[in-house]
Amino acid sequence: MPLRRWITRSLAVLAAAIACAVLLYTCPLAATPTAREEMRSDAAVTVVDRATEIELIPSGQHRGTGLVFYPGARVDSRAYLPLLRPVAEAGYPVVVLKPPLGMAILHSGQGEQAFGRAQRWVAGGHSLGGPAAARLANSRPDQVRGLLLWASYPDVEVRDLDVTSIYGTRDGLSDPAAVRQAPLPADTEFVAVPGAVHAHFGDYGPQSGDGQPTTSRADAQRQIVAATLDGLARVEAQP
Repeated sequence: MPLRRWITRSLAVLAAAIACAVLLYTCPLAATPTAREEMRSDAAVTVVDRATEIELIPSGQHRGTGLVFYPGARVDSRAYLPLLRPVAEAGYPVVVLKPPLGMAILHSGQGEQAFGRAQRWVAGGHSLGGPAAARLANSRPDQVRGLLLWASYPDVEVRDLDVTSIYGTRDGLSDPAAVRQAPLPADTEFVAVPGAVHAHFGDYGPQSGDGQPTTSRADAQRQIVAATLDGLARVEAQP
């Protein structure tokens, strides 16, 4: 085989391998069947599935505070519905973003698309979605009054926000010590979920590199939801 043809074919194989690797990396961690079932509307919550978001609209009285939520890297947005649907049922409008290529950090401003649907917002995120939420909060203090971190910490200093940081003590991907040492306000509400791991913050199955849980997913998620509602209530109480 002529050298030029060999080089051309080798480059083609290499390009195909890189493309496959990119597709594999950007392929989201799939939501479980249980999570996908939460896409239905019912008497308490109307679910609207759009190209760039999933909106959870409370059917009863809406609170003045909404939650715009950034998924973790490569995690199917639907995987968070088992935890965020109870938030909407409590009256808080929720917008779960669908980031480009499943990477929220590529478009931290995406959360602005939710503005106008509530009086004020809390920006939230899981894992690598947390830094994107923090950037949105820093850039739009006129709209965002609070920050909600799930197994996450920001890469920028956060000031003048009501912050709730929830983490699992057995998390193998977001080190609990690093979570607590993040550049956050002194009055940040840190909530430890004993025995919980990184993948307990969504319903997408186990995650490579995660820790070994010593509590059930159901118990961990019950505590995550309760702490989330406490954080939203504090922002809702602001004048």
